Amino acid sequence: MPAATYNFTIEKGTAFVISFEYQNNNNSPINLTNWAARLRWREDQEEPVIRTFLTETRNSSYEFTMQPLLGRILLKIPANETAQYNFSQAVYDLELQEPNDLYDGGGKKVFRILEGNISLISRNIDDTDAFSGVFDKQDSCRNC
Repeated sequence: MPAATYNFTIEKGTAFVISFEYQNNNNSPINLTNWAARLRWREDQEEPVIRTFLTETRNSSYEFTMQPLLGRILLKIPANETAQYNFSQAVYDLELQEPNDLYDGGGKKVFRILEGNISLISRNIDDTDAFSGVFDKQDSCRNC
């Protein structure tokens, strides 16, 4: 079965979170215990950039995790990372790797389940610095 198509948008300089749910024909989640996922995209720059996101990775650039019993794959990219993006369009593939071999010695089964386009929305005020304001301070008048 060919990969499904899903297009999405990232806003430059904002935190980006996207969740994918792998389901069967009855809309029930497929158990992804011991599976791995990889999302790769190629940006439309003069010198094309390819970014690769691997599950269970958590670092300062991104977090890519699974909730296996829910069939959910979750990608989070912080605002300071998206602020550095310089593409307008990208194409991506989302692949899953099953824990079982295709056959003895044949390597793990890999499925490309999703593909599509990514649009990057630029800010009205071009700035590569991510916002880092503080919102938890109370005004002393407490009525404002």
